[in-house]
Amino acid sequence: MSSIKPSDDDREDKSDSIADSPHNGEEDELGDVVGADDEEQSVKRTSLKERLAVILTPVKLGIGIAVLAMIVLGWWATRPIEAPQPPPKPPEPEELFAQQIEQILNGVSTQLHTPSYPIDDSSLLLIPFEELETAAEQRRSDLVVDESSPATGDVSSPEFAPLPPSNRFVGGGEAVGEPLVTELPKLDTVLIDEGVITDEGLKTIAKLPELRHLRLRLSPITDEGLKPLLECETLWFLNLPHSRLTEKGIRSLAALPKLRQLRVGSTLLGNDLGRALLEVESLRGLHLIGVPLGDEGLKVIVELPHLESLYLDDSAVTESGWEWLFLNHPQLHVHINQRHHDRDPHHHKHE
Repeated sequence: MSSIKPSDDDREDKSDSIADSPHNGEEDELGDVVGADDEEQSVKRTSLKERLAVILTPVKLGIGIAVLAMIVLGWWATRPIEAPQPPPKPPEPEELFAQQIEQILNGVSTQLHTPSYPIDDSSLLLIPFEELETAAEQRRSDLVVDESSPATGDVSSPEFAPLPPSNRFVGGGEAVGEPLVTELPKLDTVLIDEGVITDEGLKTIAKLPELRHLRLRLSPITDEGLKPLLECETLWFLNLPHSRLTEKGIRSLAALPKLRQLRVGSTLLGNDLGRALLEVESLRGLHLIGVPLGDEGLKVIVELPHLESLYLDDSAVTESGWEWLFLNHPQLHVHINQRHHDRDPHHHKHE
């Protein structure tokens, strides 16, 4: 048989078919030909990785944060916990009392005040009486008296000028100023609001050489117990709201030449108290607590020659008695049951 040779047209068709073949191009390392479809697949694979990376990055971050939080919480749960410290223990009454005595000895204060802790007769024995007496003698020796000038400042005289408002009764009580600072120790004010002081304790207090202001709450001081105090020529304010004094004890207060303010309560005092009080002519202020003073007793009391303020708590004065008082003594400053009387012409606010 004779061989048939392809024509030129057939060769051209084959060439075209080869050119259109999808494997037309360069071979890869394995001998495969990389075509256009492979490039598209590569782009798709790269794009998918990028999308996965975008998705997985916050997930990884969240996991990292969660792990860190678990570590911190685990440490916090297992950390050693310190026991809470108990609040500081408040000082004992003995400590507070000793601190006040030290302030007095150092000249920082001239007051012994126990508003929040109780003391008794035995506590008073800790007062440094010898040092106080020595200091008082030193002050007396340093006092220079000008004999050429008139003795207008003699507080023992009945004509002694009235006390300033800050030293009068305030709201049924008395004003307590700031402790004075002095170089030498001095104790002129004793205010015992807690604890009971008996007649025996008052004997101790009466030894203070420069006592001016004494307040003993809850203390049943009697006429007999009052006697040592009558030697305190410097005393100007006496406050015994829970005493056991009778009219005899009230009369004895006339022995105190500088007494200006008296605040007293006693179930043993009655409507006849007025006559006993008239003997204490130096009084400028009077406060009676729980004394059944009536209209007639009121008319007697206001005869005190230098009386400026009158405070009555739980008295038996009637409306007619008050009418008489404001009509005949308009200059008198009056409190009834810790409050101003509505018709008191000297009504004022108390700070």
